[in-house]
Amino acid sequence: MTSSSGFIKLLTVTIVLALFQISAGQAQFNALVWSDEFDYTGLPAAGKWTCEEGGNGWGNNELQYYTMNRIQNARVENGVLIIEALKENYNGREYTSARLVSTGKGDWLYGRMEIRAKLPGGKGTWPAIWMLPTDWAYGNWPSSGEIDIMEHVGYDPTHVFGTAHTEIYNHNLGTQKGSSVTGSDWETAFHVYAIEWSPTKIDFIVDDNKYYTFNNEGGWEKWPFDKRFHFILNLAVGGSWGGAQGVDPSIFPGRMEIDYVRVYQMADLKITGPAYLEPGQIAKYQATRFTDAVYDWHIPSDAQITAGAGTFEITVKWGTFEGDIALNVTIGTNNITAANFVKTVAVPSENTFWFGNLTDGNTSDLTVNTIDGSTYEFSESSESLKVVYLTVNPGSWPKFELTIPRPVNLKNHPWCVINLKTFNLSHSVSLRFDFADINGVETNATPVFRPTIIGDGLFHLYQNNYTGRWLSSSPAVGQVVDSTRIIKLTTYINGGVLGQSNKTDSIWIESIRFLTSPLTLVDQQELPDNAIRIFPNPVADRLTVTSNNIIEKIEIFDIRGMRVKRITDVKNSAAEINTATLPPGVYLIRFRTEASWGNPLKFVKR
Repeated sequence: MTSSSGFIKLLTVTIVLALFQISAGQAQFNALVWSDEFDYTGLPAAGKWTCEEGGNGWGNNELQYYTMNRIQNARVENGVLIIEALKENYNGREYTSARLVSTGKGDWLYGRMEIRAKLPGGKGTWPAIWMLPTDWAYGNWPSSGEIDIMEHVGYDPTHVFGTAHTEIYNHNLGTQKGSSVTGSDWETAFHVYAIEWSPTKIDFIVDDNKYYTFNNEGGWEKWPFDKRFHFILNLAVGGSWGGAQGVDPSIFPGRMEIDYVRVYQMADLKITGPAYLEPGQIAKYQATRFTDAVYDWHIPSDAQITAGAGTFEITVKWGTFEGDIALNVTIGTNNITAANFVKTVAVPSENTFWFGNLTDGNTSDLTVNTIDGSTYEFSESSESLKVVYLTVNPGSWPKFELTIPRPVNLKNHPWCVINLKTFNLSHSVSLRFDFADINGVETNATPVFRPTIIGDGLFHLYQNNYTGRWLSSSPAVGQVVDSTRIIKLTTYINGGVLGQSNKTDSIWIESIRFLTSPLTLVDQQELPDNAIRIFPNPVADRLTVTSNNIIEKIEIFDIRGMRVKRITDVKNSAAEINTATLPPGVYLIRFRTEASWGNPLKFVKR
């Protein structure tokens, strides 16, 4: 709030700009982050405003004494803030009024500052809605800047003014930058006075019509507006500009009425919280916090918000379905939305977890990661995944990766068993398996899972114990792999110091599984061919058994050797077995024919 006779001449020239006003919106500032709606009664809210006190002229030879928390001069009633100037003797002054500041309670860098107000009239009044720097980073006035959102002098009832002051552009030098708007009802009707302040410019706006732009020309001397500023709302009496044509004592009391003060800023709504949850897990999700905002959360139907509904932070009990944790935030008349997709972690309920499906004919879950021209070709059949590789440079550690659809909690399943075969005709089949968690931390600490390969063209089981060894040493030593969130297998074939250049060969992987305990001898025995045939294998709901002999009894065992089904009265050379109730896994089935039990066969239940 400043004055000069040259300022009036400058603004008279620019009044014509009001005829060419440009529509200005607040789309770029879409979140109401602070406001006072004056929906209360009494003194201005102490949490948002401080009444500055004094009668020293305030640098402009003003006549009033600004009082501290005096309801006669500053009060809220009927939904508006009233700043009232009175003609009365008070502490050596002939007038009293009020000056409200938001220092330390409402300080901002950039945004749309919007005030709806009705102005006082009469010669000698000087209402102002303006901003000063909170920290004075570039020195005293005018070095650190001033933004006058609205100024009005009573002897010129048809104009309101907007101005910026800096080290180079200020009224002391007659170089201040600003403009004005012409109107006839500033003193009888409410109008919205605003600025839209960004790193590149400040737009001055009345009733959503932009009438002046102050551009950032670079350097603090021209643009000190890269620091936080606060509001000042005041009604001065007289002074070097407001009293330039004298003061009419008969007009008092005079009042400025303010309907609201609002600050909008860019809303970058974010939700933070776990990306993966187990069924029944309790977790917290937090969103960007805005003042006076309404938070409306949406979660999958089988999940539950256990605390914080309607706030920026909620506690959720997760269900069994993956889905969005979505949020709609209403700030004033604006709505902002955000969503985080949360996947449900698989938690094995059985003693065996099958890592990936290698026999479904779909290789989209496999990716190649090489930098030297090494190649991998994949094909899947009902028996296994076949991998044909060509290693160009083993030192570049060529690899392929298998990613499962959702992470799995393998904390209680530390035994990994991989069933594979190779003929190893090139004598280059050396293998290493690393498992990674959702953060990309791999089980690459010594000892790694590097099986000794048997190249006889038969499937063999290779086992590794991760108990106490979910560890990583690269890229940083001492990391712990999150065994509750395993999602990827990395396979190196003919890589590293044991590899051979320019070699090609094949491997077949029948299954990868994790167990709660190591395999038993019966699990690892070779199952010979016999007169019994079973199909399909793998099986879904019905397993068909045929034999050259009469089948008397059938028994099925799970991977632990526990009997899960027994049929004692077959008396036929064929039988159909209901497997729909069996959990997915590997099973052994044996048959009694002609009073003797045959060797067991293995089948997979999908």
